[in-house]
Amino acid sequence: MTENKSNTGVLYGVLGLLVVILAIAVYLLLDTRKNLNLVSADLAEKTEFFLIEKDSLEGELRNIYFRYDTLETSNLELQVEMQQQQEKIDKLISIQANDAYKIKMYRREMETIRSVLRSYIVQIDSLNLMNQELMAENKQLKNTERRLTTEKEQLEKDKTQLEEIKDLASTLKASQINLVLLNKRDKKTEKIRTTVKVRVDFVLRANQVTPAGEKHITLRIVRPDMVVLGSPELEMVEFGGDQIPVSSSRTINYENEDLPISIFWTNDGEIVPGEHLVELHSEGKMIGYSSFVLK
Repeated sequence: MTENKSNTGVLYGVLGLLVVILAIAVYLLLDTRKNLNLVSADLAEKTEFFLIEKDSLEGELRNIYFRYDTLETSNLELQVEMQQQQEKIDKLISIQANDAYKIKMYRREMETIRSVLRSYIVQIDSLNLMNQELMAENKQLKNTERRLTTEKEQLEKDKTQLEEIKDLASTLKASQINLVLLNKRDKKTEKIRTTVKVRVDFVLRANQVTPAGEKHITLRIVRPDMVVLGSPELEMVEFGGDQIPVSSSRTINYENEDLPISIFWTNDGEIVPGEHLVELHSEGKMIGYSSFVLK
């Protein structure tokens, strides 16, 4: 009887110990579960934070990507470098940044790209400013070139006009032109059939511009049928780029003063009735002309 009571006591003791152990185990389990829940909540919170942070950084990267698109430059080297930076942004966006280390790396790379962007903006602004200055300088040079060309053309025009004026001023002039028919006694006659010679009288006008000295004067008498009364020497003179026949000529000494001159032509029977044109030439220019009706 005493032995049974002893065994029962031991049994109750073991049961009590087991209950205590079980209670401790349940407490530890509940505490562990609570800690796990806290850890899970904290992890979920951090994961959400990392996602928000990545989205924010990704948005900034896309803005930077867009800023690169808006930059315009004709510098091929800069174009290639900016394309490489955009490719780098695409690679960063594709990274799954879900922890603190990756987020830190993400932000560091983004700041580097942003810094590079700023340097490109400065370079492009500087290049654009230089281009604007060069364009302005080029425009000014073109305006100066046009002005100089216009001035040169005007100077050449003025020079040509001055040469024409000088040439005109230096041209000899013959006035008071008169045609006289002479018979065999060198007397004036009114009839062609008794004419042996033709004398053309004129005054070579004073001219202070043309050089003094010997001047060769040529005479052309043109019949009504436009035939030129020729000279025995078949003399020709240049006029208007052509060689034209001459009736007679004379070389005189000119001293820049009015000089009365007479040139003779011997009639070989070529004179016909009608209006004859008399031309006087010197130094490749016509210096006077007149017309006479012969009967």
